Amino acid sequence: MSKITSIEQQKNNEYRFNIFLNNKFAFGLDASICYKYKLETEMELDEYFIEAILKAEEKDKASNYAMYLLAKKDRTKKEITIKLKDKGFDDEIIHSVMDKLEEYNYINDEAYCEKYINDKTKFSKYGVNKIKLKLYAKGVDKEIISKEIVKIDNDLELENALVLAQKKLSSIKESDKYKIKAKLSNHLMTKGFSYDTIRKVFSQLEL
Repeated sequence: MSKITSIEQQKNNEYRFNIFLNNKFAFGLDASICYKYKLETEMELDEYFIEAILKAEEKDKASNYAMYLLAKKDRTKKEITIKLKDKGFDDEIIHSVMDKLEEYNYINDEAYCEKYINDKTKFSKYGVNKIKLKLYAKGVDKEIISKEIVKIDNDLELENALVLAQKKLSSIKESDKYKIKAKLSNHLMTKGFSYDTIRKVFSQLEL
């Protein structure tokens, strides 16, 4: 058994406390953990209780870091998981934190997918194929992507492709029609547009 001989508020953070066991510094804890476990001087702790406290502290750190990341921008479950792993949190802690984030709807891959598609079609003018690849890379489930991707308006898809094609066309110095079409085609494919959409663009541009 170890006895808490002192609980001292940290100088640089009023919300954290240094815990001394048997007159020696043992670990630092967030104030919420101290209150949750009702820690006080002269309290005796066994190794299992200490382990539970430290695990709660790690979970709290992981949760705070995840919330910090989400406050900066929306992220998928996979992206947050990778960030937490990179920070050194173990799988048990990560799973626990992710479950809570999903429970309170701080992470929702379906909502993320819908917003991402809306942003990338309206503002970035990505084609369907590029949006799919980006979402796959972000770890969004294929079923979610398939469900949301079909909502993209075909007219908006074509309009975006036309805007990009016209912009690219103005910078192409070639006079040969086939070379122009090849450069436009490559450009639009890198933006994620299908051959069918590209064919419609050529038709409207009379190429």
